[in-house]
Amino acid sequence: MKTKIFAMLALVSAFTFSGCSKDENDTIELQTPSAIVLNSKQTAEIKAISNSPISYESKNEFNATVSDKGVVTANFVGETYIKLTNGSDTKTITVRVDPKVSLYPEPCTDWGITKKQFIAKYGKPNTETADGIAYSSYSEAAPVAMFLFENDKLKSAAIMVKSAYASSLGNFLAERYLPIDVDTDKYIARFVNGIKKDNITMAIDLSLYNINYLMVMYIDISSKSRTTHENLDFQRLIELIN
Repeated sequence: MKTKIFAMLALVSAFTFSGCSKDENDTIELQTPSAIVLNSKQTAEIKAISNSPISYESKNEFNATVSDKGVVTANFVGETYIKLTNGSDTKTITVRVDPKVSLYPEPCTDWGITKKQFIAKYGKPNTETADGIAYSSYSEAAPVAMFLFENDKLKSAAIMVKSAYASSLGNFLAERYLPIDVDTDKYIARFVNGIKKDNITMAIDLSLYNINYLMVMYIDISSKSRTTHENLDFQRLIELIN
């Protein structure tokens, strides 16, 4: 009798386990293209079919976030991907956030690069000092781009933008970086390149240089922030260009 009871319990256990296991063939069927292109603040809905609930996750929420219903919201210019999973299958969708405003090329912010490496990659500058280089034909809206080095390592960059493009410049920065502060004594506004403290490595300061130009400074804040000495170095480069 005991042998029969044990056999029956084993059968029931096996049946229960089988009934609760996930269907390994439960796939996710995407009805949305595998790549989505948006502008900052735009949204798009991911459409997918699965027998099991689908969860969504963004690799980099600075570029785009996704709701538990699969609605993607574009944040800042760049590219990330959305991961879909139902426990048995996984799919990914690339999300690219394109800019609406393009005033000038994003400057090099590879803070470890040497001056020699920089020049080899980006070309001979129009002006050069021991600690800095400058290009005087960067773009129509921003004719001057300057780069400072400390111990032969790139530490900051500055772009001189014509005041006539002030309105466009605000949009240019806002769709690329997160605005965090306004300080009219030091700068017009400060932006950063992350939404979480641990991920922020760069500050972008917008200030009024003179009646003709606005200055956008890109500063490595993973090691040190801007100093007065840096401002003086940029001033020297500007004087040499002029």
